[in-house]
Amino acid sequence: MLKAKLLVLLLPACIFVSGCNAKTEPVSDTSTNAAAPAPENTATDAPAPSPKSTKTYTVSDPASEGLPPNVVAALKKVALPPPPASMPTPKEATLLFTSSKGSFKVQLNGEEAPLQVKSFVYLTQKGFYNGTIFHRFADLLEGSGMSEKGRIIQGGDPLTKDASLKQFWGAGGPGYEVPREHNSLTHKAFVIAAARSSDPDSAGSQFYFTDDPVSFLDEGDGYTVFGKVVSGKDVVSKLRAGDKLDKVEVLSIKTK
Repeated sequence: MLKAKLLVLLLPACIFVSGCNAKTEPVSDTSTNAAAPAPENTATDAPAPSPKSTKTYTVSDPASEGLPPNVVAALKKVALPPPPASMPTPKEATLLFTSSKGSFKVQLNGEEAPLQVKSFVYLTQKGFYNGTIFHRFADLLEGSGMSEKGRIIQGGDPLTKDASLKQFWGAGGPGYEVPREHNSLTHKAFVIAAARSSDPDSAGSQFYFTDDPVSFLDEGDGYTVFGKVVSGKDVVSKLRAGDKLDKVEVLSIKTK
């Protein structure tokens, strides 16, 4: 089955939204059109920091994910090995994002999410994100009956560089997966977090920015928040699906 990088809403209605055009399997509950959600719990408080995980990066094989040969070939062409052990883990990194809507700066927190931050800096230094498209904009609270908004903009898929593969945008990655990192960072407005499939340990290159607080994404297995927008928030608010990420640059790095 095709594994797209998705955001599962941990709400009572079990709303499910997809990061691409892939079909999802129905489940036998009262919401027959919903895909199986990630495990959830009833806790509403932000997760407490957990002991440092022994998990690490794992190499992934796109051929095992039900993708057609041309998509598998495209992903293998851009696949990279995981960040090398010799690469210092950033304590903090400041990045400049240049998009079709303007530029903005993001500060990554390597103390709270060392694996995710190290991977993002590594991919940035390789030019992996340059020329990709923000493929998904969504209000995660639309239709929930709540008055608040829960807008996110998602990007980071290398497949978005090829318009002929648009049907599969949202299914791409760097050739390895990054495990879930539970930490004290939460889904406030204007944070950056890692998109993943229903497997908590399946993040890769895809990420999303929040335009509003979306605290329900901290519940259950949740999603790894690993930084925040520090300038240009007005630009992030203007981003929509189809906008281009021209370039991501590392401005500064503080290592441990």
